[in-house]
Amino acid sequence: MESDEIWSGLDDVTSEDDLVKQLYDKNAIIRQAQLVVDWLEQRAADVYHDSHYSQVEFYGDAVAGWENTLHSLVSKKRGLSTDNVEQNMVTQMDPDAPNREQNRRLHPLDKEDEMRLLRSVFARLRCGQLDEAQQLCFRAGQPFRAAILEGWKLFHDPNMKSRTDVANTKESPSGNPYRDIWKTMTWKECENVQLSEEERAIFALLCGHLKALLPACHSWEDQLWAHLRAMIDHCVEKELRRCVNYKRQLQILPDEYWNQQLTIESIFSTLAASRDKTLIAQGRDQYRIIQRYLIMDDVDGLLEEMSSWLKQGDSWSVHLRPHMIRLMSHLALFFRRIGRGSCDDSIGSILEAYVLQLVNLGRTDLAAVYVGQLPLPEDQIRLYAQCLVMVEEQEESCDDEERRRLLSLAQDVGLDVNAIAKQVVIKLCDQGGMIQHVTDASLQVATTAEDERRIRSLSWLLMDPSMRSQLLIQANTLMRGYLLRRQIEAVKLTFQLTPPDTVAILTELWESRTGLTELPTEVEAAVREYLCVQTYIDALDAFQEWFTRFHHSKPKKTEATVQQQRGGASSQLSFTENLLKEQHLKQHQVEIQRWQAAVDSLTQSAIDKLYNVLLFPDGGWMVDSVSFEEENSPRQQQQQLLRQTCIPHAALLLCNVLTSTHRYSQCLELANVIASEQQSLYKVCSAEQLAQLTKHLRQSYVRLLDIGETP
Repeated sequence: MESDEIWSGLDDVTSEDDLVKQLYDKNAIIRQAQLVVDWLEQRAADVYHDSHYSQVEFYGDAVAGWENTLHSLVSKKRGLSTDNVEQNMVTQMDPDAPNREQNRRLHPLDKEDEMRLLRSVFARLRCGQLDEAQQLCFRAGQPFRAAILEGWKLFHDPNMKSRTDVANTKESPSGNPYRDIWKTMTWKECENVQLSEEERAIFALLCGHLKALLPACHSWEDQLWAHLRAMIDHCVEKELRRCVNYKRQLQILPDEYWNQQLTIESIFSTLAASRDKTLIAQGRDQYRIIQRYLIMDDVDGLLEEMSSWLKQGDSWSVHLRPHMIRLMSHLALFFRRIGRGSCDDSIGSILEAYVLQLVNLGRTDLAAVYVGQLPLPEDQIRLYAQCLVMVEEQEESCDDEERRRLLSLAQDVGLDVNAIAKQVVIKLCDQGGMIQHVTDASLQVATTAEDERRIRSLSWLLMDPSMRSQLLIQANTLMRGYLLRRQIEAVKLTFQLTPPDTVAILTELWESRTGLTELPTEVEAAVREYLCVQTYIDALDAFQEWFTRFHHSKPKKTEATVQQQRGGASSQLSFTENLLKEQHLKQHQVEIQRWQAAVDSLTQSAIDKLYNVLLFPDGGWMVDSVSFEEENSPRQQQQQLLRQTCIPHAALLLCNVLTSTHRYSQCLELANVIASEQQSLYKVCSAEQLAQLTKHLRQSYVRLLDIGETP
């Protein structure tokens, strides 16, 4: 075909190849579909190497196809073979012989090699490797198959626009100028049931026969690839026949070809409605669902779908779930970065799930980075505080260095560290809705491990001096609950965790910031409550120390000392024995005097500190000097319960100290303090508590009368 007939089929200014390139440039749908096809073919190529069915190129270096059949025919012609295998074999070696001679067949070994070759060729085409497929046909000794794979190519003659030049030379054309004839014939071959499934699939792929191509496509990706290839082929053929001015009558393609009106949406609908259960199951895989939404360019739908997966919990089985959540998070961030996706709630829920997953995996160093991607500051505070709570609960020995590191990471990405630390402590220190109130103030409940964890959580507020006000408020909240439950040791642990310079630092910071010496009302009330707790704890410690020294540390008399005091038979003892007894007596008297001095000192200390509780200035113990809360708030209710419990208890302890040390007059003076309207202590005492106090006062009055003193 060296004459002008090669390019006479097309208009001089028309090139099929150039026209299709223009179609790709102006049609975004076709261009995007081709990108998906290229991606699917690249994925197939990645897994094809060393995994495909018995690659035919490893089975020898034959220079002729069907060599076993050829050998049998030659042997039969020479009369050298009588093998039964050679019976009913084809009599010709042309490519159409197996189809033309329907009652005859190839040699079984050649038939097996033929199937292996066709599978390998189709696999190469599935990977987008047309040249490799043709080379494979050449190496297998079947160049006619390599020529068949050329027929679908678009015709392009570079000499169309300028047939001649200065040198009067012509460039070689490419493609098939009779592509319509080739396509019509291959379409018929696709419907030839005498051909194998693989061979028909190869023809179907090149001519756009979707029905014949699908049986060779077994996975979800293969089916999607087949539909997209058919869709692109249909659009290209339609554009060519619409725009090219051919000089001859083209072959008419079957109606079935033009009825293949495929779109991206219809393709996925077809895959979803498949009767193949395996295909349906593959289509429900999360990775393929993400691919489907991306191909359809439905960003909002994808975000909503991914967000719905998080609500299904463990019932949704995912391979390598942490990687899936990571993929979802980065997709959400990418969409937001490029200005796509309006579902902020979905993006937030995906990021939140990924951050919690990071914490569960111990990747706390990355959590702050993703928390910082949330748009709303309140969401950032809530989520990172939740992460820190998880860290505190997972690690029993979360030390100050780890807490400081986590807060530093949050500060580096611009998070509100103070608000986060506050939320962490509030969550960790939560003591439940209703705090059980122990009315018997003489009881002491042991400290549990949960209480110790709550107390340790206050360390989050020790990282920065600016958080001392919140430290004081949260510590007071804990100590109120422990006092109501009579967990005195827990109160002391909480008090010890609060640095003693807290009040001084608060005053200094406030003065440096505002120039004022008076603290804000809320902080001032927290300082006052802190001092109230300190006063009560000091009073209990002073009473306990006095009680231990008074009742359990008094020097005991020896047996010899007792006998000497009774004047028992000292004349019968020797001078040395009498001298030794006198020394014991003097030593005992010295110990008694020392003990008495210590008791007197501890007694006065206990009396003073117990009176500090009863006579707390500016309104009384656990009473705010300035009202700043709503009436009957939970804090005020707890303070009132503490006054009703601790003040009568302190009064009874004081009575115990005074009566035990024979200070009856001072005990009667306590009655005036309780009855005074200035303090109104009697108002917080129940009838039973007042009855106990009256009993102590009556005993003191009787004692005074017994010793002849005036009450």
